[in-house]
Amino acid sequence: MKSETGTLFHPLLGAAGVGSLLGFGEAMGVAWLGRLWLPDPGALLVLTALAVAALSAPFGLLAKGRTVAAGIGLGAVGWGLCSGVLAVVTDPPPFQAPPWYSGSVLAALALLAVTVLAILALRRLPSLGWAGLAALPFAAATHYNPGAQGSGDRGAAASAPNLLIVTLDTTRADHMGAYGYERDTSPAFDAMASEGVLFKAAIAPIAVTGPSHTSLHTGSGTWSHDTLLNGIPMPADRPTIASTLKAEGYATGAFVSAYVLDGKYGFSQGFSTYDDDYSVVPGWDRSLPGRLQAGLVRRFNPHQVLERKGDDTVDHALGWLDKQEGPWFLWVHLFDAHGPYEPPAPYDTRYYEGDPRDPGNPSMAQVQNVAPYLVESLQGITDVDYVVAQYDGEIAFADAQLGRLLEGVEGRGESTLILVNADHGEALGEQGVWFNHGDDLFDASTHIPAAMRFEGVIPAGTQVEGLVEVSDFAPTIYALLGVEAPAEVEGLDLSADWQGRTQARGLAFDREANLAARETDPSHRPTLRLAGLRSASSLFIRRESTEFSDALYRSEAEGGCALCTVSDRDQAQEFPMEAQTLAQQADALLDGDAERSAAELTPEERAMLEALGYME
Repeated sequence: MKSETGTLFHPLLGAAGVGSLLGFGEAMGVAWLGRLWLPDPGALLVLTALAVAALSAPFGLLAKGRTVAAGIGLGAVGWGLCSGVLAVVTDPPPFQAPPWYSGSVLAALALLAVTVLAILALRRLPSLGWAGLAALPFAAATHYNPGAQGSGDRGAAASAPNLLIVTLDTTRADHMGAYGYERDTSPAFDAMASEGVLFKAAIAPIAVTGPSHTSLHTGSGTWSHDTLLNGIPMPADRPTIASTLKAEGYATGAFVSAYVLDGKYGFSQGFSTYDDDYSVVPGWDRSLPGRLQAGLVRRFNPHQVLERKGDDTVDHALGWLDKQEGPWFLWVHLFDAHGPYEPPAPYDTRYYEGDPRDPGNPSMAQVQNVAPYLVESLQGITDVDYVVAQYDGEIAFADAQLGRLLEGVEGRGESTLILVNADHGEALGEQGVWFNHGDDLFDASTHIPAAMRFEGVIPAGTQVEGLVEVSDFAPTIYALLGVEAPAEVEGLDLSADWQGRTQARGLAFDREANLAARETDPSHRPTLRLAGLRSASSLFIRRESTEFSDALYRSEAEGGCALCTVSDRDQAQEFPMEAQTLAQQADALLDGDAERSAAELTPEERAMLEALGYME
């Protein structure tokens, strides 16, 4: 019995030594590369097997094939156990019945039983260890992609202007000081806008992060690139601002703050550095243990939001910027204003005094259909004004990080074109939608703050009253930088006259229609869309579903306005001539392919997007 214990003791001791060496090596990797060396589980397994065999040598165990096999096989069993648990705790793809093992207690017990049997079999099957060593060539061929790092191709003149783009997630224009908000939520943005051009009526084509950013980076609308959901990759055949400027010799870096902009969805195209790692130890969330941890957390806390705070993202961005010497393009994404609204001190108390749980103030009673990821943060809250104040606190915190970033850029004393815009807004009760956004095209979700500054080129105090689409920013950037725009760009160069448009377009999935269709057919994928045409005084909504009517929303303001708040709802049939013309224009937007955005997601992708409230 003692010899059997010793037989397993030595490989366990060897495995502990391997773990220490790997831990030290990975720590050095984090310090040097900024992330883990070996996030691929296959590579980790083979390295562990080789190291166990090497550490066994001092014990004279190389001559005892059974003991070496046990040590190597133990690593294989551990890897298999983690992989099996990950499969059990991972949610199924959308619109599909879960596999028999997903969330199954019986599957978990069976996995445990197989693991125990495998450990016992290690003493009897020494060939398992050598089979692990024989797998080395295969494992060495597995892809290793720790994240793009480094600088772009150098070729642009050292005097070429830089480009900074900052995107503020889930930020309404009317909650920013530059747009008349009474609270001082955005001093950094307001100052920057006053030194350049403020777009008073900028409209997002969709209130979804991934598709809106796709429009920003490609200069095309959702009706063109056919990306309507998060988790759907950017079209690979459309050049981005980053890929275009990298070809011009710019160093390109991006630092994003939420999983929806993960580089694997194509947003890393053209970026030499793409920082989309939100783990405490960089690279951990791509390793097998990290993925297992995320799967377990998702099982027991399915609505955890996968993000990092704006101060961490800006810290990383400033670190990258310090290393740049030639012309550069930096994109920074700040996710803070997205729910749950939990700003850090002092922003959590800046805009609210009193007791948010006062039973004498039951204003939260009107709030319905709150997104699951918000439920915990709203538990016990009775005053709706408190929630709005927390949302404003998040905007103010993000603005403070914007200010830090702008200070870092200004301190370099270089010529830099700066664009700051939101990807979409947030409904705070409008049209019965509370603390959410997504499949609608109303002003609360689509009217966004946007401003550009380019000292010596854009006159300070410029204001664009006309409508502006997010796809217009890319061609404007190309024109201001003196770079030829790719042929695929469809937006309008705003710098030609700083006038804007008379009409802004939008295309999104129709949440109401798709949910109704799913009640009839649980396997229904989101395919029903709605198109929007926004003018200065009206919003026309064309719905693809024949079960729901088109609608025309008109402003009560006489003579129109720069951007109107939706007021009375008028049925389209009450304006037959006007609605007929608008319907024809909207139908042109619906000619695209909805199937591309109805594609299946992997279980891991679905779970991560559900945490952000982007899956029904």
